[in-house]
Amino acid sequence: MQLKRLLQLMTLSVFFLTVGLLCTNLTSMAVKTNDANRCGGITLENAAAILAASPDDLRKSSSPMMVSPDDLQKKIYKTPPYTCRIRSKSNFLKSIAYVTYVYNDPGQAFRDFNKMKEGFESASRVDVVPGIGDGAFWAGDKRFQRMVAIKGGIIIDVSAPTDPNLQKRVIRLALDKL
Repeated sequence: MQLKRLLQLMTLSVFFLTVGLLCTNLTSMAVKTNDANRCGGITLENAAAILAASPDDLRKSSSPMMVSPDDLQKKIYKTPPYTCRIRSKSNFLKSIAYVTYVYNDPGQAFRDFNKMKEGFESASRVDVVPGIGDGAFWAGDKRFQRMVAIKGGIIIDVSAPTDPNLQKRVIRLALDKL
């Protein structure tokens, strides 16, 4: 009787392990598909022009950001936030890094944009940047230089390069493709 029960438990364990692996692979495939859409706004050629580098010297990578389970349950995002990076292979100081947030509700996006702005205002100088999307600001001091912009239900947060003029170019390219 115990042997039969042990076999049943082993069979169930193998079944759930297999289902878990299949779900993980499907999620990975979905992320790869969406990755092209979320990080495709800036091509290696665009990045080369921004960073004054050769496209052959650049490497592109991306990864989903972790979000709170509460945000997932409430379906705050149309797609989970994504970090996009382009780096020079020969000079680590030449890089582009930004996060895309795509919300289901543009109103929630504006509330979060304003919260981000207030958070940066408590830590550094914040300047409004006109002419980008529905709103943009640059936050900067010796610790960090960031530009954040919103257009509809999309927020782009650029942390590299640190030059505000280059950050504007990154945001414009990223927003044009989303």
